[in-house]
Amino acid sequence: MLFVLNINFFFFFVFILFFLVGLMFHLYQLSLLLTYNLFFMNSCNFSLIFLLDWLSLMFLSVVFLISGCVFLYSLGYMSGDSYVIRFYFLVFMFVCSMFFLIMMPDLMCLILGWDGLGLVSYCLVIYYQSDVSLSSGYLTLFINRLGDLFLILSICWCMNYGCWHYFYLFTFDNLNIYMIFFLILACLTKSAQFPFSSWLPAAMAAPTPVSSLVHSSTLVTAGVYLIIRFSKFLSSDLIFFLINLSLLTVLLSGFGALYENDLSKIIAFSTMGQLSFMIFSIVMGSHYLGFIHLLIHAIFKSLLFLCSGIFISLLMGSQDIRNMGNLGLQSPLISSCFLISLFSLCGVPFYSGFFSKDLIIELVVLSEINFFYLLIFFFSIYLTLVYSFRLFYFLFICKINFMIFNLIDNKYMKVSCLFLLFMSIIFGSCQFWLLDLCYVNVFDEYYKFLIIFFFIYFFIYFNVFTMLNMNLSSFIVYFLSQMWFLPFFSSTFIVSKFFNKSNFLFSLIDLGWTEYLVFTTIYNLIKNLNMHLDSLHLNSLKMYMLSYLMFIFFILMI
Repeated sequence: MLFVLNINFFFFFVFILFFLVGLMFHLYQLSLLLTYNLFFMNSCNFSLIFLLDWLSLMFLSVVFLISGCVFLYSLGYMSGDSYVIRFYFLVFMFVCSMFFLIMMPDLMCLILGWDGLGLVSYCLVIYYQSDVSLSSGYLTLFINRLGDLFLILSICWCMNYGCWHYFYLFTFDNLNIYMIFFLILACLTKSAQFPFSSWLPAAMAAPTPVSSLVHSSTLVTAGVYLIIRFSKFLSSDLIFFLINLSLLTVLLSGFGALYENDLSKIIAFSTMGQLSFMIFSIVMGSHYLGFIHLLIHAIFKSLLFLCSGIFISLLMGSQDIRNMGNLGLQSPLISSCFLISLFSLCGVPFYSGFFSKDLIIELVVLSEINFFYLLIFFFSIYLTLVYSFRLFYFLFICKINFMIFNLIDNKYMKVSCLFLLFMSIIFGSCQFWLLDLCYVNVFDEYYKFLIIFFFIYFFIYFNVFTMLNMNLSSFIVYFLSQMWFLPFFSSTFIVSKFFNKSNFLFSLIDLGWTEYLVFTTIYNLIKNLNMHLDSLHLNSLKMYMLSYLMFIFFILMI
């Protein structure tokens, strides 16, 4: 426990240090590059490089803040676990991998952190060693390894330029479209965008502190961070491609959260939708606002995961929101933290999520965009409001449907939630005040009330709480609730082909006549030939003398 507390103090100290240094770097427009040349080969420079600018320092400060809260939270949440030391080391390795990913502006060095994130994430997902954890871990590992393949292809293509550094690549007006395309595909797999979205809800089989750290603030945001770094080289075709994929992912996550009853998976769908929101804002030109929203979202979404972990522990491990209800009376402090993070997710004034989401919506409205895309964008924001209201209804308004046996009174869990609560309230305004981000937009005020119009319209005509039972066919309901069948096509559809082929070959070769006719015959033939050679060698004087002379010759040569 003392070791973990020391790590917490160290992480909080690093958070304050990096935040202040990043603020200074932003105000004075500073960047620091530390490099160490390793060797040259075929005109390619292999070097170890670290980049210190306000983007990397701010992002790393938020990572250390959430990591410190997660370590403190784990002292209470994982206290009775037999392998808690393994858990702490895995989380610490994850933080180290994230440090390499953020601070190394070199594709060759970046893959160390990129690959480390995927490997440690797999180890954390299968931590509970159950069948569900194993299948979820395999799905997570498969899609992340696919992203590693795309990144390796991008690195191979980058070898034509003779260097893998960001700053060297930024000297070019444009890069090869195939290199950027493979890099974008790698970012989409890491950020769980369509059609690589199925692994993020499945990864909720990991412990709750892991979900808070890995799947809300670090691993899934790594792809968005890399898109921000290479946003200069996005061509019009890639922008069109990313706009379509981000809007599809927003709709997928919104409908998935509406039909889902697992609390952790609802928050995972929310994370997926917010990542699409960031990517959409980046490709629309407001990449700095997308980065600020990435930092703010990481804090309040981590608080949302930690509060949900306490609720799940109260209900003896049950994650079904239909078993929950009236939690405000059972745990008022944690319920207040959960509601404030939910308000930040919805963009309620004047919580931290409002400062970034409202300005992103205004910039999207002011940009030249197709009206159909604009309508889908506003409809996705409406879906966020609806599933948040649904979550609020089932957790705090409905009557309790489950007797609570486990009363949690752990100071470490409450302190970590309260610290993130404080940051969820003030972090958004502090970002815009301290970083001097002056965004002032003036446009038609009727756009402000478009979301409210959506909500009132559907509330009157469809009744939000019975919207799941609208006059839709059962197939459409099943289609929307199963993530458009992405989990099936990502796992069962692919794996079953290999299993069916291997089963056919096993039945044909090992269990059929082929085993008896071919392999048994070959075995008997080789056995008889070996016996004949042995008898010839042992009974022939010429062979014996020749072998003896060869043995003496080798001895003399040695």
